[in-house]
Amino acid sequence: MIEPEGSGGLVDGVPAPATAVPPALPGPQVHEEPLSQNRDFLLLLGGQGISAFGDALSLTALPLLVLALTGSGIAMGIVGVLNTIPDLVFGLLAGVVADRSDRRVMILGADFGRAVLTGLIPLSILLGGPTIAVILLIAAPMAMLRSLFLAAYTAAMPSLVGRPLLARATSTLETVYSLSFVLGPSIAGLLAAVVGYGPTIAVDALSFLVSSLAMALIRRPLQERQDRPALNLRAEIGEGIAYIAGHPTLRIAVSFWGLSSVITAGLIPVLTYFVTRQLQLGTTAFGVLLSINGIGYLLGAIGMNRVRVRAAGRLMLIGTAVEAVAMIAAVNGQAIVLFPAAFVVGAASAGVVITYITLRSAAAPDELLGRVGSTARTLSIGLQPLGMITAGVLLDSIGGGATLLLMGSALLIATIAFAASRPLRGALVIGGHVPR
Repeated sequence: MIEPEGSGGLVDGVPAPATAVPPALPGPQVHEEPLSQNRDFLLLLGGQGISAFGDALSLTALPLLVLALTGSGIAMGIVGVLNTIPDLVFGLLAGVVADRSDRRVMILGADFGRAVLTGLIPLSILLGGPTIAVILLIAAPMAMLRSLFLAAYTAAMPSLVGRPLLARATSTLETVYSLSFVLGPSIAGLLAAVVGYGPTIAVDALSFLVSSLAMALIRRPLQERQDRPALNLRAEIGEGIAYIAGHPTLRIAVSFWGLSSVITAGLIPVLTYFVTRQLQLGTTAFGVLLSINGIGYLLGAIGMNRVRVRAAGRLMLIGTAVEAVAMIAAVNGQAIVLFPAAFVVGAASAGVVITYITLRSAAAPDELLGRVGSTARTLSIGLQPLGMITAGVLLDSIGGGATLLLMGSALLIATIAFAASRPLRGALVIGGHVPR
């Protein structure tokens, strides 16, 4: 799931250089209409909003279920590893598919497949089956479908709304997404305590079906028509990698995002352990904590609607530093600190996510959007198993609070290190494009 149109010569305190506008990149020729009148965008928005609510339920209930079944931080880490490893293997291929196939069909199929797989968890609970085995077995296929979905979804946005409205559309999607995470976690924590984990996760399966139905109703093609040569898989994957490697701004932004993602990969399992086991606050309090984080994310996303994302690099650096400091503060464990810290992390991460997605999408031409996005995700999500398993081992050895402290400290150190990079500090988004 950024950049609302504004006026004036100063954006984020940085003058907009008159000579910095690059030549237009090849891209889809779409009629630019207000987002509120764009039927296809509204369908996507509604479907993804419902799907996000289901995701919020599962995001809360699944780690609680794994912890209840195993009592182990390492087990949560293993589930996380299985849910991210396929991105390292399959992510680059997903980008090629997104650039050559019907992106609408990809999104529809991925959502339908995830509905079926997610439904196996509550079915296993209902039948008294080996639920942890089912979770482990479906984790990798779910990740593969997620890779296909994300490759098609992010690559389709410029065709769906037009590049000048890309940032605003991304911000709107993230706002709806975060709204789902305001109520979802609290409801999930309550449902898990009252009706159990099975019915809670079943709602997520149904939400994927709704999302796939919304995608089926979208009319416009989600990529421009291209005459492409015969498939050369290695060459096409290499094309996406080479584009990122040769783009100074994109290269450093993707590297920073990737490292940040690895460091924070185990944040949800760490918070699950810290809040429910170490602080003994229970599942309802854990759901409330995630909801407060969702409120922060929602307000952050709404706030980004009033910010023209030009000084993208500075926004990413400042937002990540704020996240890191709030995570360190949360180690205090007192409600007066813990819950406000969750809010700050949410608000800051909204700004970082929206800025990064806008920067990455604006930096690539349409024919490379799928591969650029998938290559970037391969680095960020594909390497997350390193962070997941490290967090799991640390949880069982030093506890949740100490692990959270190390995570926040590592994120802060990484941000300070990347702040020394001139291409990242000076990264700009102008007119839906990134000057090189």
